[in-house]
Amino acid sequence: MNVEQVSINGIKWGPFRLRIPFIHIKFRTAEFLQGMIISGATAFAGIPIAMGMGLSFEEGVALSFISGTLIAAGPIVFGVPFAPGWITPAYPIVIGVFATMGFYLPTGAEYQVETFQFMTAICIEFTILVAFLGMTGLSEKIVNNIPNALKSGIILGAAVAAFYQVFFKEFDAKYMDQPIAMTIAIVLCILTTFSDPFKKLASKNAFFQKISSLGLLPGFLIAAVVAYSIGEASLNVTWGFAFPDVVTLFERTSPFSIGFPSLSMYLDAIPLVIIGYIILFGDIITGQEILNDAQKQRPDEPLKVDSNRVHLSIALRNLIGLIFNPNFPTQGALWTGVHVVVAERWKKGPNEMPSIFDGLGSYYLMAIPFLYVTLPFITLMEPLMNIALNLTLVLTGFACAYVALAIPKTNAEMASALFISLLIAFTGEYVWLGLLIGIFLSIFVVGKQTSSNQS
Repeated sequence: MNVEQVSINGIKWGPFRLRIPFIHIKFRTAEFLQGMIISGATAFAGIPIAMGMGLSFEEGVALSFISGTLIAAGPIVFGVPFAPGWITPAYPIVIGVFATMGFYLPTGAEYQVETFQFMTAICIEFTILVAFLGMTGLSEKIVNNIPNALKSGIILGAAVAAFYQVFFKEFDAKYMDQPIAMTIAIVLCILTTFSDPFKKLASKNAFFQKISSLGLLPGFLIAAVVAYSIGEASLNVTWGFAFPDVVTLFERTSPFSIGFPSLSMYLDAIPLVIIGYIILFGDIITGQEILNDAQKQRPDEPLKVDSNRVHLSIALRNLIGLIFNPNFPTQGALWTGVHVVVAERWKKGPNEMPSIFDGLGSYYLMAIPFLYVTLPFITLMEPLMNIALNLTLVLTGFACAYVALAIPKTNAEMASALFISLLIAFTGEYVWLGLLIGIFLSIFVVGKQTSSNQS
């Protein structure tokens, strides 16, 4: 049977393809509404981190605006059929390192030029590494030869760091500021995301299937209503529009304004860059596998997922980002939850979603950038941003633990991974020690692996 092919539209530039909204991308209401709420709420999780590094709330909004716009560029400007997002598991590790260096405080640190010079060093090295591996095609060989124990330890370390951040280090300052709403958000989102009984229920019930497809939105919305109802959040909505203060942000964070990092900063950044890339590569593989599975039901729109092109698009997004506001690790490959939701709807056929880029475009570009000029949304979300951050970290921790604990094949790998994870999570600026000890354990304790390194 002949299958009518979806026409490939857009403007080709180099290895990429630009798709202009409403011209090359059809508006999809469901994806737009989800993007407006889910992406907006999640993006605001970056603001408390920015404030913890010495920026104001307004500068944090500008930071989120730049990051959100660059993330949206993944499918729109570069033509990558992924739902892009942060390299989220790297964030708790980065926060821990910054905290030990005096660059981060949960209650808000003093602004320091050195904070953003160090962030610049990480972004420059990460951009160069991703671009190099993308151009040479060496990424798969390198990552697949990383020992299971080290790979598992890094990912599990991200989980440990995330849980520590929420339930210990920032527990009094942030969690206990909104304890009821925070608990409701975390419990509900864990149930809808990770609960096997809930998944079984959703497979048999259309209502719960819909709840499941909305990711963290239902739990977050219920928590928001509770927070405003019981006084854990104050409703103070401001009407109107205001463009984010990207000029001030540039002046306080861009290396072209504050100066470039010292050599010692570049050296200190190397472990974080390595950790970030290992996590990023895992996201790229995950995104490819999800599309490969979905492609079986959509032969009418063949998707060519070129790993090298994905690498180059991420490198360019990071390059543009570090010029205006270096912000590692916000420019990654995949937001798994959104990717799955869009792919699942795309699988249902062209009547449901003519092109996967219609869904991705509606979710991202037609939602995210406009949120940051809308004062009612900003002021409504401001009291909820710590809930969004903690929710992001906890779900990241669960997801990383799921993946990490499935990698080790022997008791020696498991024990080594646990040890490495603790070093990664708690050594702060000495995180390189975790990598070195991880290599040592992989060679002299685990020994030569007979199983596949792929995870």
